[in-house]
Amino acid sequence: MQQESEVQRCESQLQDVSPVPVLPDGPLTEIVRHAEAGYPEEICGMIVGQRGAPETYRVRQVTNVANREPQEDPSGVPRDARTAYKMDPLEQLRTLREVDEHGWDVAAFYHSHPDHDAYFSRMDRERALAPDGEPIWPGATYLVVSVMGGRAWGAASYRWDPRQREFIEIRVKLPSVQS
Repeated sequence: MQQESEVQRCESQLQDVSPVPVLPDGPLTEIVRHAEAGYPEEICGMIVGQRGAPETYRVRQVTNVANREPQEDPSGVPRDARTAYKMDPLEQLRTLREVDEHGWDVAAFYHSHPDHDAYFSRMDRERALAPDGEPIWPGATYLVVSVMGGRAWGAASYRWDPRQREFIEIRVKLPSVQS
């Protein structure tokens, strides 16, 4: 009962901040397929379109270059594409140019967690924040898809709440996907 009231409180706080983008089944299905095809490595990408108009959302897959460019988690532990992602900067730039050309916004960033739950890791959080502790993309949602044994198992999204100065979790129901 207490957990239910906490969820309701988080939802109402998020509604006060700004509308949470609803991710339609089409883009979610595309992301699930991408995550399953990329298993056992993390995949990543962006969802672009007119903020608050989910019917305009488009998925833009971005290559994970974590195997080509060594990564370390905040504790200094080496990571590769099985446990981390780094978006190809040129592909990300191309997508941002497309966003500018069409007058769109970045609605969300997404990535997968192979053989781990869908959660916003310390590394995910640090990458989402500027050095001053403010979000780099204040209106964007961060979607994490859990892939267990090659099948999407669950998902969660995270959105910055400026009053709490923290990312708030929003559970996501994945659509049924036939391979």
